[in-house]
Amino acid sequence: MTRRKNTMNLIGDPWIPVIFEEGVTRLVSLQELYEKAEVIRDLILNPPQRISVMRLLICISQAALDGPTDEDDWLSCRELIIPESLKYLEARRGKFELFGEQPFLQVKDLDPIDNATLDKLDFGLASGNNPTLFDHGADKEGRPHQPAWIALMLLTYQCFSPGGRIGVTTWGRTKTGNGSSEHAPCLESSPMHSILRGEHLAHTIHLNLLTREQVKTLPGGQWGVPIWDAFPSSQQGEDVNALTHSYLGRLVPLSRAILLHPASTYCTLANGLSYPKLPAGREPMVTVVLKGKGNNQKPAYLNINLSRHAWRELGSLLNLNRMGVAGGALALDHLVALGGQTVDFWVGGLVADRGKLLDVAEWNFSLPLKLLDSTQIEKYRKGVEKANQGESCVRDAIGKYCNYLKAEAGGFKAKAVSAYWTTLDAGHKKLIDIACNPCAPMEQWREFLIKTIHDTYGQACPHETSRQIQAFAVGRRALRIGRTDA
Repeated sequence: MTRRKNTMNLIGDPWIPVIFEEGVTRLVSLQELYEKAEVIRDLILNPPQRISVMRLLICISQAALDGPTDEDDWLSCRELIIPESLKYLEARRGKFELFGEQPFLQVKDLDPIDNATLDKLDFGLASGNNPTLFDHGADKEGRPHQPAWIALMLLTYQCFSPGGRIGVTTWGRTKTGNGSSEHAPCLESSPMHSILRGEHLAHTIHLNLLTREQVKTLPGGQWGVPIWDAFPSSQQGEDVNALTHSYLGRLVPLSRAILLHPASTYCTLANGLSYPKLPAGREPMVTVVLKGKGNNQKPAYLNINLSRHAWRELGSLLNLNRMGVAGGALALDHLVALGGQTVDFWVGGLVADRGKLLDVAEWNFSLPLKLLDSTQIEKYRKGVEKANQGESCVRDAIGKYCNYLKAEAGGFKAKAVSAYWTTLDAGHKKLIDIACNPCAPMEQWREFLIKTIHDTYGQACPHETSRQIQAFAVGRRALRIGRTDA
């Protein structure tokens, strides 16, 4: 077994998995990441890790630039990101030590209770809320892990840790709560996070920076400072309020009070800072929709549905017509000022049911910028509505078929609906192309849907015997999708 290193600096030591343009994959430090950001193609991370590392990089870059101020400043700041971020990190090297006097994203003044193993930090390992199904190496004493692994998992855990029962200790002179915790900011409502991707990592960072003018539109509108530049002395106080209510303060959260030990498989884990939820706080990478009707409308994060492909949500994800906190990820506003034909759009996150973690999900789209136009995105939304009508037709037709045969319809419907959406998931690019072409009528999409519902119905419902053929004919009459104006 490799002996564990007892020192680790996130600026100088490698811990972030990346892929370079030539296809080489390896770990890099924060310093090397910025030095080579223009030849690093992408991060090699699962969805919660990708989101967490991107938030860290955005936070570092925005703090280093102290901006940009507005859209013009954003357009011109791209060349400054690398040199200013490197200068910023060099001045704060001591604040990025994993162990030591100022441990990164940890509370030095915690009273150690060593109530959790390091495995707890990895959502894929069997520990606490995590299932044992795919992890057969679990040990009640925990497993030893290298500092690079710990650094990545610590950052991700602070962003995505699920709520539930948690240890209680003291932070300075203050008790860390009553033993219960809420979801960390990035897990609230299991939201879809959106990231714009450029031709290399430096471009990706630039695309996802917000301007000070954009930040003013967030609840509270405070720019703030990162957690490492204003570490709180306790869970309460004015310094805590400034961190939890500001843009930079929320990007890299301290949702859990954690204290690691250099040579131990255990750590102290307790409740950290409490971050405002919607509508008092809004995550800028997340889409907010309005749910309810009339005066009862309330903002909510667009959440991941593991049974639905994200193409069905693009109408909301790409919504630039903002109403208060509602709308798509704020970085999308930059695309209006950019040239080019397409944009790489990543969507993903982690799904939880209360305190239980269910799964991760991610999708990648190469989208024509034309789709951001209000007319085109409305055309796209109508296409999704027609697809939903198609599902209703399939369900109705199968119901009539089974009713005629006096058979149970549940199994038939579930199988058919799954097959229907699988076909549409594979063919959703047709709708994007139709929506982006002013000359393409929506009738083309309707014809595709009609063919799909007939194929789905035919595959789901046997029609060999005379009685089955009669039932099939009865159900088939329900397979109708109305025409559209577009």
